[in-house]
Amino acid sequence: MAGTDTAVVRLSDLRDGSEGVCFAALVKKDRGMTKKNEPFFKCYFRDKRATLEAPIWANNRFLNQAAQWPVGIAYRLHVRTKDSGRYGLQIDEIIEIRAATAADEADGYDFQDLVESSRYSAAVLRERLDQLVDKYIRAPHVKRLVRDILAEHDELFRKMPAAQNFHHSYSVGLLEHVWSMTRIAGFVAEHYERYYDQLNPPLDKDVVVAATILHDIGKLRELEYHPVEAKYTKEGSLIGHVLMGRDLVREAAGRIEGFPEETLLLLEHAILAHHGKREFGAPVVPQTLEALILSFIDDLDAKINVLATERLRSTTEDAFTDRVYALDNRRIYKGIPVELPGAEDDGLA
Repeated sequence: MAGTDTAVVRLSDLRDGSEGVCFAALVKKDRGMTKKNEPFFKCYFRDKRATLEAPIWANNRFLNQAAQWPVGIAYRLHVRTKDSGRYGLQIDEIIEIRAATAADEADGYDFQDLVESSRYSAAVLRERLDQLVDKYIRAPHVKRLVRDILAEHDELFRKMPAAQNFHHSYSVGLLEHVWSMTRIAGFVAEHYERYYDQLNPPLDKDVVVAATILHDIGKLRELEYHPVEAKYTKEGSLIGHVLMGRDLVREAAGRIEGFPEETLLLLEHAILAHHGKREFGAPVVPQTLEALILSFIDDLDAKINVLATERLRSTTEDAFTDRVYALDNRRIYKGIPVELPGAEDDGLA
């Protein structure tokens, strides 16, 4: 089919009653049985802007083939879509389907257009994060700890998402999340360090910034990277990134001669408490100023990402988005659009 005059459209451009050929990645495939004991599949296809469900019922000619469709690769699809009402826009019928190949590039196929990634390059984000380390961390042993861990895990840290499906859940998402949080953490720590200069011992800005950079480092062991959807490792499911991150930091600190026990304790506590509440998965709740600052910044950055992403993606016809599960199932007001000025920088300054 590649190279023919067949019109190719984006999956995300399809509307109710559309028919078209598009490229999409299969990101999830659920198998089940109906009340009549008939097998079915729910396949979820996506490009960078939208995900559509394709129900494959027992009478569908692709039922047996669907069992063999690998998740995580791109497909060339000829489909019809329909607004199902309760479940929104769906792929109502798959007319043709096959795995996409390099030959499809002649028709505009680009795998990177099917998967989400940070709007910022990993190289630039890492460079800016290194600059923040130099700017805010004063103690040599803390600076070495951060640099050693980042260097050891650099390749994976540059591409891992921050979560499987909540916030920053796209390639380079973890690095973007950490960079964003560290900018905030440096400012907040400096502000409160000066504001409450009578505290003794004073607020430890090094701990705030280092814990911010390392708070989710356990996700490099919790998740297995995939450009479409990260999967939990066995250890990730059984232990989780919070404890795994604390262990990773403790291991690295043990390789630095003379690393202060009190500083390590404060770092470990901040990492263990960064989810803020036990019901949110925190083994302990914040009991230090440094841990409290980290937990609030983490929650803020995650929820702002969810809200902003929903506003950018929303295709509703009224002034509100669909309900956002991660924000207590509330609808978000989209506001009145204005003419945006041209960007003077890349947003990373």
